Amino acid sequence: MVCEGGCCTQFSFWADKLEDEETIWKQLLAKINEYPDVPIYHYGSYEKKAISELAKRYTTNIEMVSKRLNNVISYIYGKIYFPVFSNKLKEIGLLIGASWASPNSSGLQSLAWRYTWEEDTSRKYKTELLVYNSRDCSALKTLLDKLFEILNQENLNSKIAFANQKRKLSTEVGEEILAGIELILKSSHADYNRNKISFRNAKTDKRSQATKQKSHGGIVRVAPSKITHKIEVTPVQECSQCSQKLASPSKKTICIIIIDLRFTNSGARKTISLYESAKSYCKTCKKYFKPDIFYGGNGNYVFGHGFRSWAVYQRLVLRLPFRLIAQNSLELFDEPIAPGSISNIIKYFSDKYGDSEKILLSRILLSPFIHVDETQISIRGINQYVWTFTDGSHVIFRLTETRESDIVHEILRGYNGVLVSDFYGGYDAMSCKQQKCWVHLIRDLNDDLWENPFDTEYEYFVLKVKELIAPIFETIDRYGLKKRHLRKFTKETERFYKNNIRNRDYQSELATKFQKRFERYQESLFTFLEYDAIPWHNNTAERALRHIAVQRKISGSFYESGASSYLTLLGIMQTCRFQEKSFLKFLVSGEKDVDAFKSPKKRKRKKAVASDISAAD
Repeated sequence: MVCEGGCCTQFSFWADKLEDEETIWKQLLAKINEYPDVPIYHYGSYEKKAISELAKRYTTNIEMVSKRLNNVISYIYGKIYFPVFSNKLKEIGLLIGASWASPNSSGLQSLAWRYTWEEDTSRKYKTELLVYNSRDCSALKTLLDKLFEILNQENLNSKIAFANQKRKLSTEVGEEILAGIELILKSSHADYNRNKISFRNAKTDKRSQATKQKSHGGIVRVAPSKITHKIEVTPVQECSQCSQKLASPSKKTICIIIIDLRFTNSGARKTISLYESAKSYCKTCKKYFKPDIFYGGNGNYVFGHGFRSWAVYQRLVLRLPFRLIAQNSLELFDEPIAPGSISNIIKYFSDKYGDSEKILLSRILLSPFIHVDETQISIRGINQYVWTFTDGSHVIFRLTETRESDIVHEILRGYNGVLVSDFYGGYDAMSCKQQKCWVHLIRDLNDDLWENPFDTEYEYFVLKVKELIAPIFETIDRYGLKKRHLRKFTKETERFYKNNIRNRDYQSELATKFQKRFERYQESLFTFLEYDAIPWHNNTAERALRHIAVQRKISGSFYESGASSYLTLLGIMQTCRFQEKSFLKFLVSGEKDVDAFKSPKKRKRKKAVASDISAAD
């Protein structure tokens, strides 16, 4: 089932002006329900917003319909590049063979047809609109077919590029030249063996064909000369498969060395513990069993919880790459560790603290307000988005491939508090009350005012905004975000809208732009006047995302395999930071609930007595 932006747009046109909207809405749902198992394809986010709005207006349950919606642009954006200047359906459609009846067909032209139709109700223009929408849907169907061809590598146009594939178009001679130049560039690396430089053709060089990709290399450990602790572990008493009691421990023993860190107020001390136990044998299953502590080790060695916590702290709080963490481990504790092992530690802790993230989310959903914001990151060259949800004390992150706001609807489904956000249109369809960020709005007003100093009408508009909000923010500075002090500004707000928004025509383009913005977000700009302790800005969410922004500058891009694990732990780290608790000590404690964890207080240093100072002199 295919739907395109123009279809829903014209649906609204006809419903508003010529036909009963509710009747058409029911007819649309009836048609959709005739094919309950068929996916619904659309292009862009308009359809989903329109359906959500109509469902809200007529109290319709559209949960099953929403699950069937598939935004085709999400299959293209950041993944496939067609040889056109934009991702508009018209441009891509014309490239792949779609056509429209009228050469000047466009969304803007459909508006002209609509207004003309309203004036004379001519069937000609209604037909134009129907044909236009039909061709849009046909173009979307053609695009879907093309995407399936690309997926199967059938009739692939050489001009179509993929975001995750590097295109190299060259002649055979050119390839040899480029290969030689790349060898020259490799020779400039400080750790490159100059003896390996060769300008031989790679196709005929047998030695280059036999070359294998170089890996990180293994870690060669020397048996420790000193064991700080020797611990006898009780053998397994019961078979985990048949639940029978195991025979007396066999003569076969097993041992493992655990390298760990013990943290004190003044630093960390390395410990090397030797754990020994006897294997137990099940006569029924004919298998040997060993205690849980002996599983998960790398050979006869394993890093303990304290050491792993230190590695996670180095990666998240200090933002160190795996290579430097391994270097620090060797220099500080004389313990070699492979970068791959650090990656495994991050994944291990992410799984271990998955319940902690669920606890954070449950606490966030109980808050009277939730901040939400998103930022873009690169996953191996492909742009994706990180979303943050926070109430100022708890933080979680989510990763999505596109900027579609589905993740916000998923997490905040049924939420009855206030959503604090910026002016991104993806938040507008949320059913809960909202508070838009005044910092973003004021910043936009100021920037345009600096760039247009001679636009007197716009200057007047900004002045009126200032006269409205300045007393409000002065009251907040004095009394805080308390409804009993802010409620008095409701009448001033209504007077501002009456005199400067609804009953005023501006000639200035900027003044008109912000007039429409204030009108559109009237209900969500002043929510903080109606409730206690509702923030008027979204700085908290931006603060939560700032760590990612810094890490993005350092790393450039992330690995997809480790991004989710990183974000899980980052949410816990930012929660500790917001609650002014030590992230490292939280990890070392083994606690899962950040709220329940009480960070040890720092010991106060005793002030030196004057006599001691003089004696030292």
